Amino acid sequence: MAKLTDPQQAEAAAQRLLNDRMDYVRRAITARGALDEAREALKEAEKNDVAAFQAAVNNGGWTADELKRIGLAAPEKVQRVQRRRKTAKNNASAEGAQEQTEEPETASS
Repeated sequence: MAKLTDPQQAEAAAQRLLNDRMDYVRRAITARGALDEAREALKEAEKNDVAAFQAAVNNGGWTADELKRIGLAAPEKVQRVQRRRKTAKNNASAEGAQEQTEEPETASS
């Protein structure tokens, strides 16, 4: 490799190396931005999917089972919410039944 005796030549060579390395950073930032946009678009699409499914069930006269039979399963988010509601309702029913079967404690003086 040739020796550089001119500081400006050395600086130009170093700058070229930095520019090559910076291109990788620029590409990574661009890719990350595209990924963030895609994630936002996915969130919006999932939200629209849930709303459309709920509208079909609540306003369109379809049941979730009917939609499933024709190939339109409930969106994952709706399934999670429905499971949570059913679980909460079952827990409340079980607690109520348990309270009814327990004998009240008598206070002794």
